[in-house]
Amino acid sequence: MVATYKDIRRLTGLSLATISKYYNGGNVLEPNRELIEKAAADLDYQLNNVARGLRSRRSMTVGVILDELDSAFNTTIVSRMEERLREAGYGTIICDSRKDAEAQADVMRFLVGKMVDGIIVVPVDDDASFLVPARDRGVPVVAVDRLVPGTDSVIIDNRAAIASAVQLLTTAGHTSIGLLAGPDSTYTMRERRAGFRDAVQDRTGLLPRTELIEPEHVSIEGGCAGVRRLLRLSAPPTAVVCANYGFTLGATIALNELGPESRPALVGFDNMDLARLIRPRPTLVAQPIEDLAIEAAELLLQRLNGDGPDEPVTITLDTTLMIGHESTYQLRPVPSNGRL
Repeated sequence: MVATYKDIRRLTGLSLATISKYYNGGNVLEPNRELIEKAAADLDYQLNNVARGLRSRRSMTVGVILDELDSAFNTTIVSRMEERLREAGYGTIICDSRKDAEAQADVMRFLVGKMVDGIIVVPVDDDASFLVPARDRGVPVVAVDRLVPGTDSVIIDNRAAIASAVQLLTTAGHTSIGLLAGPDSTYTMRERRAGFRDAVQDRTGLLPRTELIEPEHVSIEGGCAGVRRLLRLSAPPTAVVCANYGFTLGATIALNELGPESRPALVGFDNMDLARLIRPRPTLVAQPIEDLAIEAAELLLQRLNGDGPDEPVTITLDTTLMIGHESTYQLRPVPSNGRL
């Protein structure tokens, strides 16, 4: 005979409400969780998601929309998020909008048509009109890495992230710093550029000259080209800050063409795998990527369980400045105009 919640109640002495809360992703006391899991193992209890969905009128699926699938940031987000949602009994449908707003809107309509219970999205830009189908159907949405007005969002403190890099460099003696950042049309880039400007203004007198370069593409290639543009200036900056991982990798590739003594200081962004590969060890602003994923999944589960706050919330996480070898941020000569 197939085991049921009632059988688990008989072995544990817990209420059906507590058992149901556990299997629907809610928070239960640790001793109760252990009792439920032991009883389920003893009974060989298998959760029937089809029957569960019919009873609750849920599909037990969550849609995940990424701005691009080919990204270390996004693959980490998906992996950790999917793990947490699976623990709560939800499957995932992962879609790639390929950094295209129209494709993003198509994917949103597709997921709503598939009757997903909730959606987690990394938006491609600030236009929130693509959310209309979900809002019309009452499907909860959580945005990750972008602040979307009127929608639950999980983000990092982008301004403080870049400011921490500027502070490190000015403390090391730099008075001319360049920034590689994308256009203001993207929330993260707009905030990181603002953080750079704020940090410069806060240290008036220490930064008589700064350069902000917007590469043609927010990519590895853009990072390479951006550094070359900075170093072709008549008075190149003595340090460069990168506003994302693609720029960091591209800038690193370009700077490897220089001798170690003439290379400008560099503070990169994201991806600690890079720190294990590059010598000397780079200095990086590290995002809590796994925490972003977990917070987004937990916030969506709260909405699905009816436990969330009445108004949309924004969860802001801090970054960490991972100090590398001192040669990566110290002040030293840079190549004269024309070297790159």
